[in-house]
Amino acid sequence: MLRIGIADDERAEVVKLSRYVKEFMEKNGLNVKIDEYEDGIKLEDRSALYDLVFLDIDMPEMNGIELAQKIRLTNRKLRIVYVTNYKNYYKAAFTVHAYEYLEKPVIREKINEILTEFLKEKRDEKHLTILKLTDGTNYFADISDICYFEYDGNRKVRVHMYNKKCIHISTTLKALKKEYGKYGFASPHQSYLANLARVECFDIRNRLLIFDNGTNVEVAEKKTREFQAILAEYFHERLEDK
Repeated sequence: MLRIGIADDERAEVVKLSRYVKEFMEKNGLNVKIDEYEDGIKLEDRSALYDLVFLDIDMPEMNGIELAQKIRLTNRKLRIVYVTNYKNYYKAAFTVHAYEYLEKPVIREKINEILTEFLKEKRDEKHLTILKLTDGTNYFADISDICYFEYDGNRKVRVHMYNKKCIHISTTLKALKKEYGKYGFASPHQSYLANLARVECFDIRNRLLIFDNGTNVEVAEKKTREFQAILAEYFHERLEDK
């Protein structure tokens, strides 16, 4: 789940930004937790929680530039987007490595552009992926939210998400295995590609791979032993990483 903070002493601006972000994330099928602040001081000690923050510059007690200077002492990676009525802070904003600088009134299209670029960067960090839907549009998904891919014939694949939502993409399981194998996806059956991180257990007697959201897929009889070994190796590696 992505976490985003919004700090602005104008309540109406906080509400508007929060709405724009929520609507964009919902449209792209992503879960997001948004925390709202009317004072930057409260955000300072919680900055490590966020992937992205929107900051007003002219706030009481501590302005957005001062806040960013304090954040940068311990957090160099946080994306900071400034939202302000003033042009004259532009140079100062980039001394603290601002991600973007927006002048009010903020428009939805600009927020969407920023979030789109942000999600592409997160994808490069191996958290997100872009799925090409059958209607030609892009769908941003957190890789960890995918339970399994199911081949649906005619170069069509169903993507089964943890929240039990199902989306349809145009590709093949062979292509998906090549792309997602490095993220811990393996094929228990010629019709499926499973996310091992979402596997709750393997019911060997019934040859069912059961995911942590209660759904399941069949494991091919000839792949039973092979898949047991794949799961054992995967979970052994995860334990070692911890």
